Amino acid sequence: MQKDLGEAVLQVQPPNNEYKTRLIHIFDVFNEGIFHMDAEGLLTFYNPDFYVQFGIQSPTIHASAWYALVHPDDQELLINRVNAHIDKFEQRILNQYRVRKTDGDYLWIEGSAVCLTERGETYIVGSHRDISDKKMMETYLKEAAFYDDSSALFNLRKLLLDLDLLVQSSDNVFSVIYIRIHELQSYLIEYGSDLLKNVITNVKSAAQVFPQDHATLYRVSLDTYAVLFRDAVSHTSLKMMCTQFVHRYQTCMTQQNTLFANGMSLGIYPDCDHQLESEEILSIAFRTCAFASEQSQSQIELYEGHTQQKVDRYFYIESGLKCALRNKSLSVKYQPIIDTTTGKVSSFEALVRWPTKDYGNIYPDEFIPVAENKGLIVELGYQVFEKACQFINHYNTMNQTSVRVNVNVSVLQLLNSNFPDEMLRITSEAGLTPGTIILELTETVILDEHKYALQQINRLNELGFLLSLDDFGAGFSSIHSFFDLPFDQIKIDRYFSMKTMKNDNSCQFLEFLIKLCRKEQISVVIEGIEDSKMLHQFHAMGASHLQGYWFAKPLSIAAAMYYNPSGVMGMPVLTQDDQQL
Repeated sequence: MQKDLGEAVLQVQPPNNEYKTRLIHIFDVFNEGIFHMDAEGLLTFYNPDFYVQFGIQSPTIHASAWYALVHPDDQELLINRVNAHIDKFEQRILNQYRVRKTDGDYLWIEGSAVCLTERGETYIVGSHRDISDKKMMETYLKEAAFYDDSSALFNLRKLLLDLDLLVQSSDNVFSVIYIRIHELQSYLIEYGSDLLKNVITNVKSAAQVFPQDHATLYRVSLDTYAVLFRDAVSHTSLKMMCTQFVHRYQTCMTQQNTLFANGMSLGIYPDCDHQLESEEILSIAFRTCAFASEQSQSQIELYEGHTQQKVDRYFYIESGLKCALRNKSLSVKYQPIIDTTTGKVSSFEALVRWPTKDYGNIYPDEFIPVAENKGLIVELGYQVFEKACQFINHYNTMNQTSVRVNVNVSVLQLLNSNFPDEMLRITSEAGLTPGTIILELTETVILDEHKYALQQINRLNELGFLLSLDDFGAGFSSIHSFFDLPFDQIKIDRYFSMKTMKNDNSCQFLEFLIKLCRKEQISVVIEGIEDSKMLHQFHAMGASHLQGYWFAKPLSIAAAMYYNPSGVMGMPVLTQDDQQL
């Protein structure tokens, strides 16, 4: 800049001392500081008034004196960049850093400079300008971006940034707690913003149980919060503080006469792994919290040991089930149901399994609830049904029999309007008639009295499918409602059948139920037959069908094809006349 300005002046009039003096005074009207630095590091300021605020009285100082005024956090970077710039001729660089003023405050300045060479001499010319207002605005915008408006707490963006910084510093031990308020969104629809204000206030109040010097509370979303510990804390202390937090929050809500939105779950990820990204760290804390909410009887879960294994398994299921369905990697096993009249196989129950490399066989009680929650149950049900139809068609063809197959059906499948017609289509394409299929429905169909589901049941019956009430005795089944619906079969839950072996009242009730079902021409399947004693007792009661490990565990397709129940009854089979007694 100095070189260009000098050439412009020479074109107007020849240089002389008086003119040079006037030219230097022109710089005084600038709001920027103009400087020149020679190869020895000597700085010359052409408008010294700009530099007075930094306590610089002389128009010439050494660069080291200037560096001494720079903020300690900015010094090393500035020196390195200046040294690297010396050999890069005619290339402009910008540096932003803080310089100490005489009152001790720091001023943000931006340095713009170019390195030049003339007659073998290397020098730098440039300017300094005050950018404090710009930095103040940047700081304001950054803070605004990091704060939650409703709570004035740090937000998710700030939490992820803080986690990034801790991950990069491998010396720090840190832990994360994830907090979720149960059903808050649905309560807000009814009770409005006042409830939200109370929840936020009470969460902040309850968070006082955490050490304020190294624990920070963040609001992650409408109903979730997080606490970041920037120091080592024992696992016992973390759980204890979480227990105190829950108690204090619920106490505050009760004092405000608020009996809703006071349930919560907390997931603790202690001693976070520095090898993980911040998003994955937060995800683990979130998953642990979700596990505490959905799978655990405790409000608080710590991601360690056995709980860690259960959390990882649960979310492996949640994240992998869709892929398993897409790849059709679920398998089906078949457990025989024995007719006590003939001693032969009457039907096979299709039992789905999910074989995995990491966790072995995953059972339906683990992944069916996930499928229902994720909207995957209809697709899962169709895949199992297709395989069951193919199996029973092959079995009957090979063995020249007319054995049926029992297939479990979720209530959510019933609520799909196309369900009956789609089941009929799959049955027909497999070369079967609906009478070969027994659809097992849980007792929730009866208890919920969902009108549309009941309509679907009647539609399935009209199409010729046989219907079975599954797991009778596991809940609160209504016998009256059962006989109002077109069921052909009832299956007694294994826990109830085991209870019957020890409890006379249960035994008498089951005998009554068997007689009642026989009168209504409804077959009774006793599940959970595990030894000869159970076999003898339920055989004597007149149960029409038995199922359990005594006969066979769930079998692979190959094993089921050649299964022979000969001799498993261990006694003469009941005749039709015997069952009428």
